[in-house]
Amino acid sequence: MSISAWTPVVLIVALLALGVPCPAVYAQGADTASAPVQRERLHLRAADWRPQAKAQSGIQVDTAVRLRTGATTGRITSAPLSLPFPVNGVGPHWDATVPQDAVFDAEVRVSPNGTDWSTWVSPGHRTQVAASREGTPVPAAYAGDTAAGLVLTPPGTRFVQVRLTLRAAAEASPVLRRLSLYAVDATDGPAPPSPRPQTEQTDSASAPSKPALSTREDWGARPPRATYRYSPASHLALHHTATAGAGTADTWQDCAAAVRAIQDYHMNTRGWIDIGYNYLVCQTGDLFQGREDEDDTRDVVGAHDGYNNGSVGTAALGYFHPPENQQPSSELIDSYVRLFGWIAERRGIAPDGTSFYPSYGPLRTVYGHRDVKATACPGDRFYPERAALVARLNTVVSDTSDASDLPSETVLSHSYPNPAQSHARFDLQLSTGGVVTATVYDLLGRRVVRRRYGYYAPGRHTVSLRTSDWAAGTYLYELEVDETTRTGTLRVVK
Repeated sequence: MSISAWTPVVLIVALLALGVPCPAVYAQGADTASAPVQRERLHLRAADWRPQAKAQSGIQVDTAVRLRTGATTGRITSAPLSLPFPVNGVGPHWDATVPQDAVFDAEVRVSPNGTDWSTWVSPGHRTQVAASREGTPVPAAYAGDTAAGLVLTPPGTRFVQVRLTLRAAAEASPVLRRLSLYAVDATDGPAPPSPRPQTEQTDSASAPSKPALSTREDWGARPPRATYRYSPASHLALHHTATAGAGTADTWQDCAAAVRAIQDYHMNTRGWIDIGYNYLVCQTGDLFQGREDEDDTRDVVGAHDGYNNGSVGTAALGYFHPPENQQPSSELIDSYVRLFGWIAERRGIAPDGTSFYPSYGPLRTVYGHRDVKATACPGDRFYPERAALVARLNTVVSDTSDASDLPSETVLSHSYPNPAQSHARFDLQLSTGGVVTATVYDLLGRRVVRRRYGYYAPGRHTVSLRTSDWAAGTYLYELEVDETTRTGTLRVVK
């Protein structure tokens, strides 16, 4: 019998007969959403792929899904899976071994009736689920899995299919042991706020004020599972949710349902204590408060990239690169100007500036996720808007520069902390702009590293060197800015 023919009850019984865990149903308890959310998890193991493997020349299914001996590529599609209730989001995650340079791709498509199917979508934002829930000692249920982005679907979606593509590297095949689908229905939620938050045009003649936001209570957020961490924010981060279908949301209700579904997936699969972003921006121009302090006086550390400390993480609801290629709307861009203008004004952030970003180094104050990590985020259609966004912000954010506050001479500090463990830093006071370079030698005069930071404008800056990979010992350094040089010794300890 094909999976597509099973009713939800028969599906659970059949999975148990196959030795496959039945979909996990999350009980509603103290950690529940303000808005009712249905959620269930379906697991596909080797037995569920075996009937389809017979027709695939490159695929072998024994205790796992892999390539046949000698095959370099293969593709297999699951039977249509009947979902236990209508959903508005499906999130795949899997337990697989993928050798270096090999490829494992999981695509999904959905249908309201098992006949009319959407296009295949390869979910983005793939990350490994950490061993424990963010900021807590609680073990993550699916630690080690690769979790892809949530695929937002039309409300009423009842069927899903999964297509796997495997490519070998030097005859080493990817091996899939389990693929799980997190199904969520978050369409039932609060009515739009009354009066609805307005998206008026920013007035460049006055300092930007707090934009109209849909609060967590407005959109029906779940409470965080643990206490937030805080860090002063000096940077504004651009992301996209990489959720197929999000860019077609054309009402506040659609946007709010998408935000609820994303929060649910982040908390129940990625192992985060809350939705990963500080703010979310919909194509309609609606702004949603994510994980952010209610009084707007402290900067909450998000889970939106590999660094987080020191940045406000914002996500555009959409999928702005292939295969979706959604285009950010003018309403979305206008709302980013309002949001970033308000944050930059109250935090004293120069939109076109560069400053030190903890755990990374010098970084543009308004940056895209791809600037700090190997990722397509925030998408090929959205990332190019960064420059125009900064230009508009420059017209609404107060100029925090003061010529009288510029250093009268160029002074370069010695490295600190000294001894160093993971990073060594240098403070720069530049009376004129210049190219900054640091060179480090061991005691035998052999060059260990040479870092060219590029041009820095007049002012005060900090640069850093990562020392965590160096052997313990004493090193000699030379820090240069045009004609000014600072030399010294640096001890590294483990």
